[in-house]
Amino acid sequence: MGAGDGAVVGTTKILDHGSPSARWNLAVLGDGYRAAELTQFATDAQDFVTTLLATPPFNEHYLFGRRLSDAINVYRIDVSSTDSGADDPAACGGTGAAPATFFDAAFCNGGIRRLLVVNTATVATVVNAQMPQAHMSIVIVNSPIYGGSGGSAATFSKASGANEIGLHEMGHAAFGLADEYEYWAGCGVDVGHDNHPASEPSEPNVTIDTNRGTIKWGALIGPATPLPTTSNGNCAVCDPQANPLPAGTVGAFEGAHYYHCGAYRPEFTCRMRALNNPFCAVCRRRIRGTLQPFLPPLRIPDLVDFLDRIRRVRDWIADPVPFDLGRLIDVVRGGGTIDPASLGMS
Repeated sequence: MGAGDGAVVGTTKILDHGSPSARWNLAVLGDGYRAAELTQFATDAQDFVTTLLATPPFNEHYLFGRRLSDAINVYRIDVSSTDSGADDPAACGGTGAAPATFFDAAFCNGGIRRLLVVNTATVATVVNAQMPQAHMSIVIVNSPIYGGSGGSAATFSKASGANEIGLHEMGHAAFGLADEYEYWAGCGVDVGHDNHPASEPSEPNVTIDTNRGTIKWGALIGPATPLPTTSNGNCAVCDPQANPLPAGTVGAFEGAHYYHCGAYRPEFTCRMRALNNPFCAVCRRRIRGTLQPFLPPLRIPDLVDFLDRIRRVRDWIADPVPFDLGRLIDVVRGGGTIDPASLGMS
């Protein structure tokens, strides 16, 4: 089963922020969608993009009304499969289903049912032919079983919370982020994951270093935050303690990179640890650093307009006439033009 079990139908640009030569380009493909189901794939791809655009830091505002997501183009590559779904081996407690799909999507890799992969070589061949300027490829697999993976071609299934899975896997594939959770097969199931090896992970969001002067995200740690911030009292199990600090505190929380002890994550929780949580400050910093070089350049008319708004603000402050300061702030943040009458001024 493989590329003979379906066909490449075509490519549609579904998020257009400029030339692919100047933007960061995402290719979204599907596997296990029959030809009659490609309309559903189009909906699934658009739903993922909608979620992406609403997620920090992608939705962050910059000057002149720009957002970080303005750096991104998205291309939907329609690929039909002979059958629906993905392989679900009985060896991992699956149904034993083995549908004929174009990219050979399969659960139960590494003995873990949720680890869903595709034939990345076939994905690369299709993407290189359809959208050679893509920086990342992600495959939506038409299955309700929970699963996903990062790698050269990320995947996520249509399980409950599908788009959250996709964002997590995008963290791996696009931004080089590590899993921040403290288990491999699962808490209470793992063997050999008590203590992390004594080598520093390459990913930006996990570490074995708790030295305030050398930890890789030290600039984000407050002076009063203890290091390590939490410690696991029993390395044979996942740490059961609750977060002792306010949500969003950056420190060094023990339990990360698939190990109960000896590895640390920046915040108590993060989308790279558990779905339906924000990306932590370290992950957001990495995402910004990757995408900001692809933002559209500032246009001279926008700059002139912005400077004119600054001048008007200065003049209004010098001439203290009552006006709607909240409205003024909203306008400046949104990059809009200022109409004095709309601010309660003549």
